[in-house]
Amino acid sequence: MSPRAAPLVAPSTAPPVPVSLPFTRWAIKAILRLYMVPYHHLELVGAENIPPSGPILVVLNHASVLDVPALMVLDPFPNTSTVVKIEMFNMPVVGWFLHQWGAIPVEREGRDSASIRRMLGVLRAGGALAVAAEGTRTRSGRLEAINPVLARIAASADVPILPVGIGGSYAAMPPGARFPRPVKITVRVGPVFRLKHGAGGPEAAHRIQTEIARLLPPEMQPLG
Repeated sequence: MSPRAAPLVAPSTAPPVPVSLPFTRWAIKAILRLYMVPYHHLELVGAENIPPSGPILVVLNHASVLDVPALMVLDPFPNTSTVVKIEMFNMPVVGWFLHQWGAIPVEREGRDSASIRRMLGVLRAGGALAVAAEGTRTRSGRLEAINPVLARIAASADVPILPVGIGGSYAAMPPGARFPRPVKITVRVGPVFRLKHGAGGPEAAHRIQTEIARLLPPEMQPLG
């Protein structure tokens, strides 16, 4: 039998070290909460599935620009690195929030090697990395195919994966809408899972899509 290949991200055996929430991140969460909770009745379901520390790869569906703010408000980790398309950093106010949060900018296809190295670096350091699994916003509101670059990263990193399904954000602000509607947004967190050793990109993509789909309402389920 051939020896098991070493994972790209080595598991940490050190006990978790408590880290206080940076003031800037605390302020951003507080500001966004003032909008997200009263207006969208933001709710978290499945908090018991969130591990106390990383490394952890958080994968979520992406149906609206409201997904990232919802995740920021509910994020329990003190230093999560959120992957965001580079165009968002050029938007007034939004770009400032993302810079202050320490988000990682990526091209739409997610193929820039520098960003991928940063993403893997977060996991190697035992951190939490949050990524929109589809790579771009769905135009229909339904969960679409998983970005193949993300699938390969997930397969090679060999770290626990935390699936997140965000419901209501598409109805609250679908692509093209100018103003958000007062629709309830619910963030559901599923149990942590790991990919089988040796899983390829297609297998990883299928498993990730399946785990996220379990957390979404019928109208957001993938077709086919």
